[in-house]
Amino acid sequence: MRFIVAFYLVCLICWIVARILRMAASGRAELLSIHSVFLGGFTIFQLTSSILGLAFSMYGNLEPGDKVVTPVIFAFVATLFLILFEWSYQREWGLLRYVRTPGRGDWDGGAGGWLFLSVVLLVIGAFLKYVVMWVPLVGILASQAAAGVLGAAAATAAWAWSRDFRNPILMGIAGAILLAAIGVVSYQSFGRRGVIGIPLAFAWGLYYGYWRGFPMALLVRRVTVATILGLVLLSVYTATRKQGGSYKRQGIADRLSTISQMQAEDFTLALTSVLSGQNSGPLSMWALETYGSVYSYDFLHQIKFFVAMPVPRNLWPNKPYPLAKDMVHHGSIRRKGSGDVFNVGPGIIGHIAHDFPFVALPLYAICIGLLVRFMDERVRWALHRPFIMITIGSALGQTIAFSRGEAGLFLWNGMMAVLGAWVALRIAGRVAMMFGAMGPTDPVEPWDPLYWDPAWDEEPANDDPARGSSIAGP
Repeated sequence: MRFIVAFYLVCLICWIVARILRMAASGRAELLSIHSVFLGGFTIFQLTSSILGLAFSMYGNLEPGDKVVTPVIFAFVATLFLILFEWSYQREWGLLRYVRTPGRGDWDGGAGGWLFLSVVLLVIGAFLKYVVMWVPLVGILASQAAAGVLGAAAATAAWAWSRDFRNPILMGIAGAILLAAIGVVSYQSFGRRGVIGIPLAFAWGLYYGYWRGFPMALLVRRVTVATILGLVLLSVYTATRKQGGSYKRQGIADRLSTISQMQAEDFTLALTSVLSGQNSGPLSMWALETYGSVYSYDFLHQIKFFVAMPVPRNLWPNKPYPLAKDMVHHGSIRRKGSGDVFNVGPGIIGHIAHDFPFVALPLYAICIGLLVRFMDERVRWALHRPFIMITIGSALGQTIAFSRGEAGLFLWNGMMAVLGAWVALRIAGRVAMMFGAMGPTDPVEPWDPLYWDPAWDEEPANDDPARGSSIAGP
């Protein structure tokens, strides 16, 4: 039965890919969107991880006791989650009117102006990461915001490159800013979300600044190549984290030394580790058969955990603990790493299983679908405002990892990253204007780039001066 479920999950992945392509081809969504990034994360952390577990017994730290019934329940819950998520994403919610509002003025300039803006953002991000991060109480918030600011720096560098894509000088400078942002965000950081978010933000800026104007076939090819390249780079970075079984924080020099010593089997193991999604799928299966039987449900735990996030634990000793750490104790997993840092990825389905699934499943799926649609709709109605698009694309590392869990933590981190990017962009825009690198733009009305009036296809009237001229058309 587990092989049948694994095959079904492969079919589910094919459906997700086909749906993303179909929605992009029909103009209902962008090929690179919050929607597609979230589904990409769901595919890795819930589906491919489950396929590797079921088909090749790669379960990780915990595995389901019943490998016949539990995988079937998991497949059912995952399918129902996707159905509710897609229904919510497509629905015309009344809240969407709040993102369809008149646009404010921002700043704009040539490629040099955007590079100047990117450097200012890089300096702000470094200041938050190297200085403010060590200030008590606000330090952790500064580190979370810095990830968004550095993502915005990478996105603005890509936007500058898109102004003259064939210019090797722009490409070199944009690449240097990208590497610098990755280096800064890696400081005192072990997790991959911050590092992944930087190249994703870079790709986001390149897509909306240049690529989205390509024909669909060419666009799909470029996005596919970029995705494969991203998997390769992520696998290399993963190998630097696990080399020799060491989970300690490493500097850039240590990581480069590890990369230089990598062999083919090291890369293969790292790629398998990436595709296994930190075994979040099998962990979700374990949660499905454990909570509600061995351990009681914790009603909507992730909502309580998210609300309690900004309160320091020394001020609230009974503050809810993350499920990612509770599962380590509930499953009697051997401690790894140093101190109490080890945790597991319960997966979004694992969170649903733990948080009373009869309520959590529809509530979480619908709310996540609405949130994703809200952000995508804002991008859709702000293509004339790169400051808005770059802000929304500054937390893609949290978006893609959301399905891995801890969901409440990633939602908080994403919110802080977006907020940090928005504030930093407003500051950096004013600095760029002060130095004459950018100028203010006039407020403009929002416009829907996917709208097409059928009247534009009609034959112009005989007295239409545009007939036969180069200005005919909408």
